[in-house]
Amino acid sequence: MQQLSGIDTFFLNVESNTCPMHVGGLVILEPGEKAPKDGAFARISAHVESRLDRIPPMRRRLLTTPLDLDHPYWVEDPDFDLVHHLRHRALPGPGDTAQLTELVCELTSTRLDRNLPLWELHYVEGLAKGRVATITKMHHAAIDGVSGAEILTELLDLTEVPRVNPPPAKPWKPDHIPSLLKRLYTSARSMSRRPVDTFKLLRESWPLLASVSREAYERGKMILKGNATDGVMGLAPRTRFNTQITARRSYAYGSLSLARIKAVKNALGTTLNDVVMGICAEALRNYLNEKADLPPRALVAGIPMSIRSEAQKGTAGNQVVFLRASLHTDEPDPTIRLRKISADMAGAKEKMRAMPANLMGDWAKLPAPALMAQAARLYENFGIQNYHAPAFNVVISNVPGSPVPLYFAGMKVVSNHPISIPYHGAAFNITLMSYCGNLDYGLTADRDTVPDIEHFSDLMQQALTLLEARVAQAA
Repeated sequence: MQQLSGIDTFFLNVESNTCPMHVGGLVILEPGEKAPKDGAFARISAHVESRLDRIPPMRRRLLTTPLDLDHPYWVEDPDFDLVHHLRHRALPGPGDTAQLTELVCELTSTRLDRNLPLWELHYVEGLAKGRVATITKMHHAAIDGVSGAEILTELLDLTEVPRVNPPPAKPWKPDHIPSLLKRLYTSARSMSRRPVDTFKLLRESWPLLASVSREAYERGKMILKGNATDGVMGLAPRTRFNTQITARRSYAYGSLSLARIKAVKNALGTTLNDVVMGICAEALRNYLNEKADLPPRALVAGIPMSIRSEAQKGTAGNQVVFLRASLHTDEPDPTIRLRKISADMAGAKEKMRAMPANLMGDWAKLPAPALMAQAARLYENFGIQNYHAPAFNVVISNVPGSPVPLYFAGMKVVSNHPISIPYHGAAFNITLMSYCGNLDYGLTADRDTVPDIEHFSDLMQQALTLLEARVAQAA
């Protein structure tokens, strides 16, 4: 048994029917000319089963504590059956992009069954050009972007012939489920330590709280003088993205050339991630301009950043902090905007390094899950996100992936597109993952908020072209 961290439990507690909290991916596969035409799903099932020993989260299910007084546990599921997690789908002709993305929306709109290990893999046939795909779902309580990429690595191979892993040192065995009375006793002991833990955490957090208070005070003086500038301490302007969402999703995917992005990066002296932020900023600015909805103040991005240490590699769960940085969408020139974004990102990362690595997770440990879940229900049911200024407008995440070609059960991976989570007050998520010379991206949104999400994908492509043109003009 392994107890969930505070952040992992948080992702469980904020979940609702309108906000499923699973992440995943759309992987486009090329079977190859020599691949057998029949029995593909059986081969997929056998392949996944052969890798289970190397991916512990796939056989773990939740075990809650009595009355949700303490954080739940992951247990090795005594009733695990792969049949509950693998699905076989087929698109009707012509198997085009619109049909595939509609299937992604259908699957991501429904919650995972908490009585089972929290993942699914859907094998999809019938794509154009003879291709197939997998659509995966895994609860955010079990993985973050980096640990999800590590799980994907275990499922994939470097050659068309799948590797044969050595047997595990210890054969897998299910956990014994403790009695209700024992779980109640363990929860009571944990609760008794919370006052001391709270005092220790307040003491550790004091330098950061003092720094934030000073920054807020200085910004308040600037506001009173009428010369405040948009910065990390400033709340984001309200946009169409900062609203209550529905269970309906929209999804689009595409790829950007890493070589083209690196050329812009080198020309402007920024980082690759800065250029990605600049591309997203240009697309967001143009999209909102078309809707006559671009606010005069700059949009703010929420950016998950991994703090996973070398020692934590290969472990599941979440090891992330959340940064905020201005996208400077009030600046019309894309190259000037990119330089400003670069400066803001450097400052945000510096603040992150100054913050104790586990501070956010330590604070998330303190409230009882029952209390957190009730707070999340109140937030959703009363539409509270509509009555406060948003902390950010859109989530943008860039996850490192493989630079070399990969294969899944003998089929070549053509591209790998993330699927992420919109939430109340943050209805639009842009997630990218590098793979084999490209940045493959997935755009996930509330359908009522961003119904024309394919158009936004086109705007991202145009944004990179525009940056290249401006760099060429300046050369």
